[in-house]
Amino acid sequence: MRAGNKVLGLACLLTLFHYTGAYMRVPVLPLYATAHGASPASVGLIMGAHMVVAALSAIPFGVASDRWGRRTLLLGGMALSALTSLLLPLASLPPGLMVIYGAAGLGVAAFTPSVMSLVGDVAAPGAVARAYAWYTTALYTGFGLGPILGGYVAQGWGHRAAFVVAGIIIAASLAAGGMLPPSGVVAARPSPLVAAAEVRRNRHVWAGWIATVSGLGLWGAILTFFPLLARERGISPVEIGLVLGVQAFVNTAARVPAGWLLDRTGTRRPYVLGGLVAAALATALLPHASGRADFVLLSAALGVAFAVTFVAVGAALSEATTPATRGLAMGGYSTAIYLGMGLASIGLGPVMGGWGYAAGFGLAGAAGVLGTLVTAVVWGRPRP
Repeated sequence: MRAGNKVLGLACLLTLFHYTGAYMRVPVLPLYATAHGASPASVGLIMGAHMVVAALSAIPFGVASDRWGRRTLLLGGMALSALTSLLLPLASLPPGLMVIYGAAGLGVAAFTPSVMSLVGDVAAPGAVARAYAWYTTALYTGFGLGPILGGYVAQGWGHRAAFVVAGIIIAASLAAGGMLPPSGVVAARPSPLVAAAEVRRNRHVWAGWIATVSGLGLWGAILTFFPLLARERGISPVEIGLVLGVQAFVNTAARVPAGWLLDRTGTRRPYVLGGLVAAALATALLPHASGRADFVLLSAALGVAFAVTFVAVGAALSEATTPATRGLAMGGYSTAIYLGMGLASIGLGPVMGGWGYAAGFGLAGAAGVLGTLVTAVVWGRPRP
């Protein structure tokens, strides 16, 4: 087995455990906050604090991984994610939850660009999309397992128990992280200003970032407000976790076939644009679902749409950069992830609370379509 394949497998394993723990918190935290008197707008601020902190710190962490290596940033991010999960049960009021969950954003911001850059570093030539497909398969398996496990633990033993179990899972996986090689960074490193200039001129990187803001704005709306919509419809925490889990598992199942198709066709742009439009439509339809079966079908449609979109985005970003600038590009990608999610969480809270879920999710879908159009223009613009 290639050494790169072993590192890729380990990166996927760490991603699986990190995001299983991190996403255990996702369906539970809005319910925990509202149980202690938080309004929908306050829930949006709590969830948004996490996203905004992650968005602001991901690029610096990505640059740091280019200069100091992937391993240090990756393991440090996991440690911080574990610590903040264990601290969440100590708070109950919105300000305290906002501070702790905001600090948790530093953990994912350090982890995500580092592990994505590591995947790009070790991917075999001609198999970049498949490498990112395996990575994102692990990622979305964690996205699927986390909400389901979090819902079960919260329903059986309470909200606080879910946070504690999440922290234990992430902390336990740090032992496997010690097996990562200490390198993973190229010897010739441009200065941050030179790397930034290279990335700034690359239209494919910018298009990937814009597409990511658009797609993750949809996902942020779902993660923050779907638990509240579903509870209003009489759906239990376990069932909420299962609906979110369907999206993640379908997403996971579609990743490797999508990577194979992308490597076979050698194109990225149509898959990004088509996937975004499909995801925007499914998001806008969520409040109009008539029951649990409709929620499951829309969740599955979102899974396919997100799988195709983000395998294509990850491959496009990796192919558009070199190892010396990949951490910066992936840091920007992570910033785009959390910027999209944060804008949705914070911006849609007043809309959901004041005009209802149909208006809020409809606005999210419209913003997703607008972002798709901007992505198409930027991607197709001739290089200056």
